[in-house]
Amino acid sequence: MSEPRVLVTAFPPFSEFDTNVSQSVLNRLEAEGVQDLDIVTWLLSVDEDGSRAVANQIRKGMQVDGILHLGLAARRKSISLERTARNEFSMNEPDNSGRLLDSGEIVRGAPETILTTAPVHVMDEEFEHDEHICWSEDAGGYVCNETIYRTLYAMQDREESPLPALFVHLPPEDEIPLDAQVEAVRRIATRLVCRPTYEVVGGLLFDAEDRILACRRPQGDAWAGWWEFPGGKIEAGEKPKSALIRELIEEIGVSTHPKFMVEKISHEYDDRLVKLQIWDCGEIDPDSIRLVEHDEARWLSAAELLDVKWLPADLPIIERWKREGIPRA
Repeated sequence: MSEPRVLVTAFPPFSEFDTNVSQSVLNRLEAEGVQDLDIVTWLLSVDEDGSRAVANQIRKGMQVDGILHLGLAARRKSISLERTARNEFSMNEPDNSGRLLDSGEIVRGAPETILTTAPVHVMDEEFEHDEHICWSEDAGGYVCNETIYRTLYAMQDREESPLPALFVHLPPEDEIPLDAQVEAVRRIATRLVCRPTYEVVGGLLFDAEDRILACRRPQGDAWAGWWEFPGGKIEAGEKPKSALIRELIEEIGVSTHPKFMVEKISHEYDDRLVKLQIWDCGEIDPDSIRLVEHDEARWLSAAELLDVKWLPADLPIIERWKREGIPRA
């Protein structure tokens, strides 16, 4: 199987800047590559032609598996993943062609905003512990925003499903060193097109009436409104029991002692493969729960197991327990 091909673009210096960190990162990717990816690099001009370049190639049937635009955000301190592109010019200074547009639509009559086609949930999982990488809702009003807007708009005419495309604003090197930014972009490019495998552990928690705890994902989450066992990813180097103890403290504020694994199952989502373990953690006091990651919790009896909408990875377990009973030591 051939390696996924990712187009990565960047910009040269503009305005009063002598360098552009996005170009520096692009040069490193071109020289060093990204493991398991076929990286194609383009340096775009900081003007209307540059903003149209990728969109024009999309309409001509460009053969790539993902598109990653990079640009400098001189006043930011974090690496910003842009969730939204706006159909609006708001330039505070001319681009490199001398064009200055402080208002008006980028594409007349087109949608006011277009969301990134990148796998948001996968990016959330990848960077949940990286404080210097975050989502942004403001791609600005300069050529960066114009570029990602034109790219996303061009994909609406494709007969195939949209390519995953994302704009990433990079801070100056004195905020985050170049080596760290290059490594972050490598990870972003990989998660843009490669479906990850996550080892996940969940807690089977009981109350005094032998009911089990289910937690609901909050609004804004990719699976908002769905229910799950509390728990989370097993980080590199962690044992499942240690990961579950950590996750339950972080998610529901409860310290437990996992006893034994009661279930193990794999589930393929569209954007990732989940290998799930469920561990019996015994009985806890419901009053000790403090929800941090969820917006609601319920205690379910054996008869009530299917009263909530379980995540697809959890549902086969719940359906079997509904038939056979909840396992208990």
